[in-house]
Amino acid sequence: MAESWSFHFDGKHPERRYRSGRVQYHDGPFQGWMEGSELRPGFHLYRINGISTHRYDLAPKGVMQRGSLVLGNMLGGAGCVKTGDAEDQSWRDDRNFFALTPETPVSYHIQPGKTWSTVGVVLEPQTLAELTAGDDLPDLARNAIDGKSRPFSMMRPLDGPATAQLADDLINLNYQGRMGELYRQAKSMEFLARLLDMLDTPVDARALSAREKTRIREARERLLADLRNPPDLHELAHSVGLSAKRLNQGFRAVFGTTVFDHLRDARLDRARQLIAEGIDMPLKQLAWELGYGHPTNFISAYRRRFGISPARHRRDGFPED
Repeated sequence: MAESWSFHFDGKHPERRYRSGRVQYHDGPFQGWMEGSELRPGFHLYRINGISTHRYDLAPKGVMQRGSLVLGNMLGGAGCVKTGDAEDQSWRDDRNFFALTPETPVSYHIQPGKTWSTVGVVLEPQTLAELTAGDDLPDLARNAIDGKSRPFSMMRPLDGPATAQLADDLINLNYQGRMGELYRQAKSMEFLARLLDMLDTPVDARALSAREKTRIREARERLLADLRNPPDLHELAHSVGLSAKRLNQGFRAVFGTTVFDHLRDARLDRARQLIAEGIDMPLKQLAWELGYGHPTNFISAYRRRFGISPARHRRDGFPED
């Protein structure tokens, strides 16, 4: 990761430097905090949340290892990312996914008056290879591992709430001390998996052959046949004769969501149906029957999707009922 970051503000304000750990800024044009942490060698998490009265540029100093990959979410604010000869990427207010390869100087140009919130990871190629174990990776990640990366930058709106929720969880860590470290690592690994999944180039449903569409629909039937113990992505893909990458691309094209998100939504929709029908079963058992190892995960997911906890739904019904 970069050895330090520099703030350059419009107007007569001195340059400020951020080096490592968590730094809180209470004075000056920028007020907020920045944090960088090494989760393991070659795998870094950075988080930024703050607002400025003046436009400013934030640029890494020092050298990132060649072939490193930067992935993350912009959760608010407005600005532009410049990455050497790659196309500039802008965002404003909406939540966006971004990816870049820092083969040339990178800088973030942030507009004033809006709270900028972002969560990202920086992966060195060897660590990326170790974490993914030669998986069926998107081309950009594979090129980074193989030493074939080039200056690249992209940004697009998030296509669902799940990744943004993970980023929000990482911005607002609810645990401290050793539990906080474990929580941060677990959430960061899940965040990384989501980001790599989003890195795949979207496929138009019209680009799928009739045979592929048939196999994708068959995969959906197999996925939902047993909500408590469904096949994992690779098992599912193998069972219908597709690669995991192609299956996930096809799911997005045909159903508008990833395999993982489709399964989650199906579980929660089934839970809502059973609760509405008055099923006489403790919520802990219902969560287990639908494939949740921990009831708290089920309750949190249910509340995020429906805006009401399963216990309250059972007691009061939905407002529209």
